[in-house]
Amino acid sequence: MSILVALAFGAQATALERPQGLLWNRSGLPATIPLQIKTTDTADYLLRLRGLDSGEMALAAYIRGGDFFRVLVPPGVYELIFASGREWQGETLLFGTDTDAFQLEPPLRFVATATRREGYLIDLRTPEAITIRSLATCDRRAVDPDSLRGTRNPEDYVIGPPERRDRPERPDKIPFARYEVQGRFCD
Repeated sequence: MSILVALAFGAQATALERPQGLLWNRSGLPATIPLQIKTTDTADYLLRLRGLDSGEMALAAYIRGGDFFRVLVPPGVYELIFASGREWQGETLLFGTDTDAFQLEPPLRFVATATRREGYLIDLRTPEAITIRSLATCDRRAVDPDSLRGTRNPEDYVIGPPERRDRPERPDKIPFARYEVQGRFCD
């Protein structure tokens, strides 16, 4: 009997397994700039970034409502387009007939320099009062202490110009320090 009812009224699309995080990055650029979004558990969200210059979709990510969400995005100026709902039905149908869609204004500029990545923290928990604030990470270079210990391969030393690299005086006392880049929130 239920098959006849489904045929008579049209079968409703069934919910798919909910993805999580980055779905794709079609920008051709490395995703290095932070975007953090706060939500409630009343709905899930599909986030798409459309390049302001190109009009092309650059990135898509799925946000499970109420869960911590952070994604790295490529540098550029983007329109942030959201779709929300409860039952995920794929990128084509989104959340079915119950899909709510909105776009944040104004477009946001994501910038990366040699030591700083400037992104955003967006709070969607109160739909009438969405807040957007800057969120930046800064790089700090820290010396790897193991690179300064013990005897090293002569190729690891920087003593002087290449023709004087193998100075016999004390080649084991001037190792080449290796650095580790550590990202941290700044400002």
